[in-house]
Amino acid sequence: MKRVWLAAIALMALSGCINRDAIYANPPPELLKQLDLLLPAANRFVEESEAAAMANGVALDDQQQALARSLGIREVERVRVYYVDALPSPTDPQLLPLAKRYGYSSPAMGAYTYGYGIWIKTPYRHDRELLAHELVHVHQGERLGREALTRQYLMQLFIYGYNNAPLELEAYRIAGSLR
Repeated sequence: MKRVWLAAIALMALSGCINRDAIYANPPPELLKQLDLLLPAANRFVEESEAAAMANGVALDDQQQALARSLGIREVERVRVYYVDALPSPTDPQLLPLAKRYGYSSPAMGAYTYGYGIWIKTPYRHDRELLAHELVHVHQGERLGREALTRQYLMQLFIYGYNNAPLELEAYRIAGSLR
């Protein structure tokens, strides 16, 4: 029943039948309960993905550090970029189908950010706008804290979907302004 309700509200929100901003401002208790059930697995996934990027990634070069500073990142020296052939995807049996349903776990994605760890697919290694987009997410994490950002991001995926999530729109807007 919970999954049906969550799917129904997400479908209505994505189809424009209801005011997504009103739902986000006052989420239904059932949605909050479902979110609370998913958060431990989501936080583990974010923590593990950040740790992998921090262990295997490279520090920002001087130009990238200047970009990060211009975007408001306070701890620029902590950022690591991990260039990979494939981005991580949740393996948790509850998270994976939701990631696919809400557009998070798509082969079309070029990068993901977890805390100070940025994963970028190798073909996008020199894409400055993509890096800027991901650096905006690092700044969001500094501003909100990793767990609060994860909670807010999940809530936005459920209500708005990936393409209309306010955190994503902010990152696209800021990165796009650097063209």
